[in-house]
Amino acid sequence: MTMSHGFEHQIAQAADDSLAPELRRDLDAHLAGCDECRGLFDAQRDARALLMARPIVPVRDLSAAIRRTLEAERPWIDRLNINWRMWSLRVAPVAAALVVVAVLAVRTAESGASATDTAVVTSSDASASVASALWTGDISEDTLLTLFLRANPEDALANYVPSASAGMKEK
Repeated sequence: MTMSHGFEHQIAQAADDSLAPELRRDLDAHLAGCDECRGLFDAQRDARALLMARPIVPVRDLSAAIRRTLEAERPWIDRLNINWRMWSLRVAPVAAALVVVAVLAVRTAESGASATDTAVVTSSDASASVASALWTGDISEDTLLTLFLRANPEDALANYVPSASAGMKEK
C-alpha cells in the first residue's frame, strides 16, 4: 500500500491507542471514507494484537558467558593476578646491586687489560700505523680526537704522536 494521505503516523498511533482524542476524531472521519487507510489501520491493529499476545520470554544472561570467554582469552601472565608494582619495588634493590657488581667487574677487567695494552703500544715501532694505535687504545682523549679529525689510518703514528717516536728512540 502506498499512502499519500498524510495519516500514516496517526494510524500507527491510533492502533497503539496513543493518539490524542481530537486527532483520533479527525482520523476516524478519514477512515470512514478511505478504504485504503482503513485497511492499513486494521493491519496495524492486528499486528499490535499479535505482538501483545506473545509471551514475554526472559532473555538469558550473557554477561557470565562473556566474562568466561574474556577470562579465557587473557594472557596467562595476566591471569596470575600479580601486583607487578609491589614486585618491582622489591626487586629493584637487588637489580641495582647486580648492576654495581657488574660495573666493578668490568672496570677491574679493563684495568687489567689496559696494563697489557700499554706494553704493546710502548713496544711498537715508530712506523706503527694510526689504525693499530687506535686498536690498542693507549692514546689520550685529546690525541684520539686529533687522530680522528686529521689522521689517515695508513700513516705512521709517529707523524701525529711524538711519544711513539720518543719511546722508540729510548730503546
